[in-house]
Amino acid sequence: MLVDNSTENQTVNNVTKSLTDYTTKTTAFIDPTWQLAITIEFYFRYAVIAIGIFGTAANAMVLYALISHNAREAKKRAVNLLIVHQNVIDLSSCVLLVITFSIGYRKDLTGALGYIICSIFISEGASYSSQYAGVMNLVILTLERYLKVVYPFWSKKYIKRWMIYAGMVFAWVSGIMSALGVVFLTTVVVDGYCLSYFIWESPAVRMIYGAITFTFFFVLPLIVFIYGYGHIVVVMKRQMRVMAGHNSQTNASQIQSKRVKWNIIKTMIIVSAAFIICWFPVNIYFMIVDNTTQTTNLFVGYYPTMFLAYVNICMNPFIYATKHEGVKEKLTRLMMCHKCKC
Repeated sequence: MLVDNSTENQTVNNVTKSLTDYTTKTTAFIDPTWQLAITIEFYFRYAVIAIGIFGTAANAMVLYALISHNAREAKKRAVNLLIVHQNVIDLSSCVLLVITFSIGYRKDLTGALGYIICSIFISEGASYSSQYAGVMNLVILTLERYLKVVYPFWSKKYIKRWMIYAGMVFAWVSGIMSALGVVFLTTVVVDGYCLSYFIWESPAVRMIYGAITFTFFFVLPLIVFIYGYGHIVVVMKRQMRVMAGHNSQTNASQIQSKRVKWNIIKTMIIVSAAFIICWFPVNIYFMIVDNTTQTTNLFVGYYPTMFLAYVNICMNPFIYATKHEGVKEKLTRLMMCHKCKC
């Protein structure tokens, strides 16, 4: 069967021409803004690597505390797999950040291996996949908490363990397909350079992808967080007021159970609020870039917005350590044991 390669050759020629034009313009357009962008990029790379290393250590410690606490509380059916899974995703994101930014921008990429390195790491495709998976896991966790608090009898009857596992798998699948699934189709290596998210059928397709990503991974989670936790807070406060009026021993234990659930809810509210604050600037930035002519001023804006998003990855361990009673207790014991040994 004969294959017409004219379209493919034309695409490669267009990419080569665009790369040449871009290099020429970059060389000629050395102004203070561009120099500032280069300087910020240099320090940004090392700052992100530092965040990744620091976040890896913090998330690993909290993950150990979560697993230890949940193993101890397993008989009381207090295990929340989605919270543990969220910490696993954050840990994965930190590790991928370190790998991605340690590789850096290479100019000697060749063959299939060069294309894979370009698509998975240099394009930040793997890092975005884990971060998108984290967003979806937060949404699923919010829905799970909402159903258990607002509709406790229904959720106890119909929500099964396999549904939780399915939700965790869906989080990863949606993250990988949304990032790596697109980057493999739009990335090309030309003359050793990695051009990620470069080849699109038309500007409209790129804008549609940006709009879908913005809606699916920011707008919808924002709606779920605000409505879900808003309703949860109202229901929890009403339940605790009712139970506080009883003085029997049975009700005292129920009140304690409600307080534990309330602490978990407060922890997840703070985690969700931190996500909104940290990811709002970068989502607005990408919406502006996709709908306007790109300039060096916009290029400079990429770094502070992405830095804030990356900071969010290593914030969650500190939230768990200060708000999650089980994690706080376990970490306190670890620190006390360490001091005793010293």
